Order: sequence, then structure tokens, then C-alpha cells
Amino acid sequence: MKKLYEKSEIWFAVAWIIVYVVVMGNLRGNFGDESLYSMLAALVMASVLTVFIVRNRLTDRFGLVLWTDSRKYLYFIPFVLLCTVNLWFGVSLHDSMGRQIVAVMTMALVAYVEEIIFRGLLYRAIEKDSVKQAIVISAITFGAGHIVNLLTGQGSLDTLLQMGYAIAIGFAFVMCFYKSGSLVPCIATHAIVNVTSKFSNHNIPEQAEMLWSYGSFLFIVLVAGGYALYLRSVPKSERIGR
Repeated sequence: MKKLYEKSEIWFAVAWIIVYVVVMGNLRGNFGDESLYSMLAALVMASVLTVFIVRNRLTDRFGLVLWTDSRKYLYFIPFVLLCTVNLWFGVSLHDSMGRQIVAVMTMALVAYVEEIIFRGLLYRAIEKDSVKQAIVISAITFGAGHIVNLLTGQGSLDTLLQMGYAIAIGFAFVMCFYKSGSLVPCIATHAIVNVTSKFSNHNIPEQAEMLWSYGSFLFIVLVAGGYALYLRSVPKSERIGR
């Protein structure tokens, strides 16, 4: 791993994206998020990435540090708002307690791995040549990557909407990382959004479900997109990890 990383950061990031999409796309599609196979695969990826980052003293580079002054980032209130979307119509359990716990762990690990890969590895690899390109490519690649959810049985319209608002979230996350130097708020928000999706109430009328689909799409795009624009005006942190 280290040799590939030192030889080419961009190919290192691309290799991880391919591995992640192929492995997790197939496991989640064939066995579901509540499967031990999906959870263990995500755990292995998260562990390998974390050990690599820590062992090579790359925690600062890839954002596994705290932010300096959360006040500059509106105390991350927009991220808190995004975390509420899946609970707008109440809470429900979708499976047995054991399988629900596995699904929650899988989704939290998926959030961690995706943030490290798309915001950490990919962004940093491109940033050396162009910050603007790194921001755009990181956000769009993250959103486009959600097409893999078609393999899990998700409908095409829902997937397209998800890809759209994931791009907006991607811009907010990458701007947060760029300005603060920390991935912690992004990882936490991403994990909460993923986890709450496993408790979202699906027993709602068809019209209400359509309203939720389009309403949540507009809400997320406006909040995440607006926050990304706001972060453009925030000065970068001079120190991280304090």
C-alpha cells in the first residue's frame, strides 16, 4: 500500500474507490446492509485505512483531527439540519434487533470509509495540482458513486435524486474539510445520516412518500449547497488538531 501511495496518490485513491464500489456494491446488493458480510467488509476497509493513515503519520493530511474554532463554521448547524431528514415522518424498526444493529454498524462504517476515500485520499491527491478541481471532482465523484445503490434494489428515480443531493452534500463536506482541515464533522454527519436511514418510517401514504422524496431533495440541496457557498467566505484554519 505504501509503495503505491508514494508512487501515485491519485492511483492509490482510484484503486480504493474501485475496491470499495465493487466489494461493497456487490455485498450490499446481494446480502443487504444488515448482513454480517457487509459489516465485516466495511470494518476491514475502515481498519486497513486507519492503520495505514496512523502508521504513516497522515492523520493531519487526511483530516483525522479536530477543528480549531467551530464558531466559524456556524457550529455546523447546517449539518445538524441534514441529520433530521430521515426522521421527518417518524421512526420505525425495519428488522429484528440483531439485524438492525448490524445494519447500523454497517452504515456508520460505510460513512467513515467513504469520507476517507472521497474527501481524504481523492481530494488530497488532486489538490496538489488544483484545489478547485479537487473540490469539484471530489464532490461529483462522491455523488455519482451512489449509482451503486441500484444494485441494492433501490429505484432509479430515488437513485437519481440521491445522486443529486449527494453531490450537494459532497460540496459542503469537501469545503468543510478544505477550510477546517478536519474530516470529523463530515464523518459524524455522514454516519448519522446513514444510520437514521435505517430507522426512517416507510409506512406512509404514497403521496406523502413522493412529497418526502422531492421535498427532502430540495431541502438537502438548498441547505448543503448554501452551506458550501457560505464556507467559501470563511478563512482557512491556520492550525488543526487543537
